[in-house]
Amino acid sequence: DTGLIEFIKSKALADILKEHDKLTSYIALHNPDPQAPNGCTAEAMQNFVKSCAGYSVMTYLLGVGDRHLDNLMLAPDGRLFHIDFGFIMGRDPKISPPSMKLSKEMVEAMGDDFSEFKTYCCEAYNILRKSESVVLLLNLFSLMAHANIPDINVNQDYEKALLRFESKFALDLDDEAAMQHFNSEIHNSMNALLDPIFERVHRAAQYLR
Repeated sequence: DTGLIEFIKSKALADILKEHDKLTSYIALHNPDPQAPNGCTAEAMQNFVKSCAGYSVMTYLLGVGDRHLDNLMLAPDGRLFHIDFGFIMGRDPKISPPSMKLSKEMVEAMGDDFSEFKTYCCEAYNILRKSESVVLLLNLFSLMAHANIPDINVNQDYEKALLRFESKFALDLDDEAAMQHFNSEIHNSMNALLDPIFERVHRAAQYLR
């Protein structure tokens, strides 16, 4: 009987790219700095890079699926966030989806800050791999077993889902190896061959609706 709705002023990346040639044009429109490389403030670019890193790590761990440019949102201050979490724990309507959503437009927008993005990802990943963090996240995961959430359901291979979630932390690796592992996931995701094709198919389906 009680709930909370928060309106966040933002636009889908798909809509932004219809109006602008690149994402930094939209960020610069709301955060102009003519002296900066992309024409937008350093703070707004940091918002974009850090939020991309945070969501990349969390959507990787939770196996969030059905990622496309219509459910990735960009706020005027440069913060990126995801919506629509109907597919999790690796379930996805697409074939061979990347483990995280990193479109060429997102990578291009980061420009020289892409190496910093990878550093943030690896640091966040290793922080979440610490024993106390993993125990907390697995306990929170367990609490959702009776919440009637598809893919986290006590009546539908819940133990397999729990093990799949735990495996994402790569607990057998040390921090250095984990960084290499996550960098490999980043590389594979940004170079996923089928992802651009699915984007075009999705846009065509949206147009036909």
